[in-house]
Amino acid sequence: MSNLMIKNVNIIDMVNPKPYKSNILIKDGKIKEINTSISNQNVETLDGKEQFIIPGFIDTHSHLLLYGLFKELVDVRPEIVKNISDIKKALKQQLPKKDSGEWIVGQGYNELELDEERHITKQELDEVSTEHPIYLRHSSAHMGVANSKALEIANINDETENPEGGYFSKTDGTLNGLLYELPAVEKLLPYLPKPSKEEMIDALKNAAQDYIEKGITTASEASVGLAHGKDDISAYHEYIQLENDINLRIMIDYQLLLNDERIKDKTYQELNEQVQRLSNQKCTLDSAKFFQDGSIQINTAALTQPYKNENTKSEIIIKQETLESLYTSFAEKGFPLTTHANGDAAIKSIIKAYSKIQSLPNYNHETRIEHIQTGEYEDIVAMKNNQISGSFFTNHIYYFGDQHYEKFLGPNRANLIDPARWAEDLGVLYTLHSDCPVTPISPIDNIMIACNRKTKSGRTLGEELKLTRLESLKAMTINGAKLNHTENQNGTIEPNKNADFVILNHNPLDESIDLNDDMIQYTIIGGKVVYKRS
Repeated sequence: MSNLMIKNVNIIDMVNPKPYKSNILIKDGKIKEINTSISNQNVETLDGKEQFIIPGFIDTHSHLLLYGLFKELVDVRPEIVKNISDIKKALKQQLPKKDSGEWIVGQGYNELELDEERHITKQELDEVSTEHPIYLRHSSAHMGVANSKALEIANINDETENPEGGYFSKTDGTLNGLLYELPAVEKLLPYLPKPSKEEMIDALKNAAQDYIEKGITTASEASVGLAHGKDDISAYHEYIQLENDINLRIMIDYQLLLNDERIKDKTYQELNEQVQRLSNQKCTLDSAKFFQDGSIQINTAALTQPYKNENTKSEIIIKQETLESLYTSFAEKGFPLTTHANGDAAIKSIIKAYSKIQSLPNYNHETRIEHIQTGEYEDIVAMKNNQISGSFFTNHIYYFGDQHYEKFLGPNRANLIDPARWAEDLGVLYTLHSDCPVTPISPIDNIMIACNRKTKSGRTLGEELKLTRLESLKAMTINGAKLNHTENQNGTIEPNKNADFVILNHNPLDESIDLNDDMIQYTIIGGKVVYKRS
């Protein structure tokens, strides 16, 4: 742990409503004293130059491993490709680098941003190659597109039955290469080239460094198992034993908790004690992770009213009775519970199921809903009444808001997506997140989007639902600490708390300042400077 004095800074401590100028003395990685008169402490000194210091950002929902691994795949994000021809060109450039029959995998694919405004098809991927299996991972992480060779290798054909909760899309009775939702995608994932454990560990290291540069001092892996199933456990098992700067929390897919021989019989307390021991207290087991629907932008979020572009409402993934049984089983083992839900039908299903375990004796752990994009006011009230917390995927307003407004939901529902304002007003504990790599990792972007609620085209969705700068900052700091039950350790700048900070070159509470990542000058974890802008 480090000793350090940070002098001459304006402190935004998340306790007082306004910044104040002072010095901060750090001993053994913790805040020892905050006082204007601190001097002659015989420790390293950092001159803050009247910049602004805030608690380190607490990211409560993203996918570090996927993000790190995706950096090594063919980049077909909207920033890189503009149309189907560009995608094919990017894939063809890989052919000389690949041995015969070797996989070509792309990441960041998003049909909504293509000039054609449609999906690429199996046939178009076959034009790139029928010798190499090709698979594009969708930016939502809830679907993908495969060529004929990839489908053949995965034993998926026109007669293959759809798995419960997902489906293989067809055109005129023939597979068109589109795999919708995790149960369908998971039929192909085992055949993708597996990174070695060392490559997965390197991916985590690289991801953590990028997170630190964005001011994140505590991050949550939102689903161990989403990248490569049980191999994720092996990679994380090794990674958390290394010397790591970032504080980490991990959610584990409930199916792994049920089926993996290494962990399936452990209680939450047993498994968490093991995780904390291996990581020297730098990593904590967060919760058991569930998925109850998909994504709005691929028509798989479960809604109570039909989509604007299709006469469908989609369906919840886990049947209600089964979900309630699963929750009860995990609650009896002491697990906090986290569940993905974008659609209001899925949100209502989860609230109903969570309410059933509130009466279990001695169960007082966190129950969370993630994304909450189309939650209605009555849903947020029900979350309040049932002591359910949540995290809003407010980045969707900017990255997908125009499509929701024009195509998927229509103006009325699109204006009400990600209603963090209601949670704030009702006193529901909530945070904001990017769901990286679905959208770029940047707490400052999360804050900006929650405050201005602007789409890519500049349209404002729900003027009345905007958060203030301070509310949004709290959502990324002290709220995250409360959600993680670490508010006695981090989330504010107060004596005896961990010295986890971000130093910004401008006041983020100043409405005249445009928020951006270039504001970040330092990231400090445990009193140690782990990032300094060059």
